Amino acid sequence: MIYEIPKSGEKAPHPLKVSSLSEHGWREKKLEDYLFRHLRQLVSTDLMVIGQSSVGEKADLVALDSEGELWLFELKKVGGKAEHLLQVMRYSQLFGSGEIRDLDKLYRENQEDPKESLAVAFCEYFGYDRNRAVTEGEKLGKRHHLVVMTDGTDDETLSAIAHWQRHDLDIQAWPYRIYKGTTQSFHLDLPELLIKGKRISQKPAPVFFVNTSRKKLKAASDMENYMLEHQCALATGEPWIHRITRIPAGAKVMLYANRIGIIAIGIATHARWIDNPPELNREITQNLKLREFSPLKPPLSVQEIFRIAGYHFRVTTVCEPKGDAGQRVWKAAIERP
Repeated sequence: MIYEIPKSGEKAPHPLKVSSLSEHGWREKKLEDYLFRHLRQLVSTDLMVIGQSSVGEKADLVALDSEGELWLFELKKVGGKAEHLLQVMRYSQLFGSGEIRDLDKLYRENQEDPKESLAVAFCEYFGYDRNRAVTEGEKLGKRHHLVVMTDGTDDETLSAIAHWQRHDLDIQAWPYRIYKGTTQSFHLDLPELLIKGKRISQKPAPVFFVNTSRKKLKAASDMENYMLEHQCALATGEPWIHRITRIPAGAKVMLYANRIGIIAIGIATHARWIDNPPELNREITQNLKLREFSPLKPPLSVQEIFRIAGYHFRVTTVCEPKGDAGQRVWKAAIERP
């Protein structure tokens, strides 16, 4: 329940009016399709959604985390019931008897034009060396986390979940609530998602600027081209080579060119390496691989950045804007045509 609290602190709390998916014309399938596209934004950038149900006994949504563990989601537009647990447990049983080629088939069925195997895509998505695809592929889907997502849940379901958790089954209810919004939208309230102490949901990923220009280096333009070509962020010299390594996997990274603005964006991965490429005059670099890399054409200008951020700040080699300024700039960048 979400309450409206008066700032005066004098009036009693007022609960927001609860709605439902049906009231807004949504079916379970529409919720499933929406989560297939936006589960990472709603839950975590540490999830790679690989499939959704079509026909037969299949989970509504199937995802992998960075450790290769499988997340199976059963979605309902109504309140949770104990029998919903049996559905997702059945899906886990089917996946448990399968092999990597079954996950690979599911992944390919849900991609418009799959050019690589699930194992290779997994390595590239999370920033692992793709040469480890065979080794990593053998680990995928060995451990399961089961999630039943419903519009609230009853005591019988909670009691059943507690029973299975006591018997070491990774299963959790994930109750959501729909609240009235505007004529164009509604509000979705989601609690944090934790299973047996493992947190998959998280606060919004931090936003970092990485400056691509190096005034004192002859190879400044080459360095910027290198980042764009290799879809990475990099830093040279002290203290920047240490600061760029402290950018966590899943963070939002924006490549910033002096006097131009943001020229590309991406998500930080686990992949970091030291290099001294000849095209950069053997300058020793600390590299950070970015996934979901997207050049901005035209760039988000310096004037736009400071207007959206609400204040002027100096973009050093690696910096993190204060408050929610970075999140606002990131939102503007991803919403560009």
